[in-house]
Amino acid sequence: MGLHCPAILLVAASPRDPKGADALVAALAGERVLSVVRAPGDEAGGRLAQTLDVPLEDEPGLTQAPPPRAVLGEIADLHRGETVLVLTSERAGDTPFARMELD
Repeated sequence: MGLHCPAILLVAASPRDPKGADALVAALAGERVLSVVRAPGDEAGGRLAQTLDVPLEDEPGLTQAPPPRAVLGEIADLHRGETVLVLTSERAGDTPFARMELD
């Protein structure tokens, strides 16, 4: 049995405008985000990655709403021990993002 650290996925709706992007960045203060994962072509994801100064990854499975649990699991498998911002097309509720810890 191998030991590994869980991935922390911060799942958020992709911001629709600069004000929404600024609010999301402010909400992420204190989080050590190491990557942004977006659906291909999501321009807001590119701007957020630049603002956070982290790598940007495309994940075709994020075009579905809500994203399938298997897609989130694949992202987690690639980012063990890391905190990753995952942008989706739907809101996570009343909070700016939902925190998921996946083993």
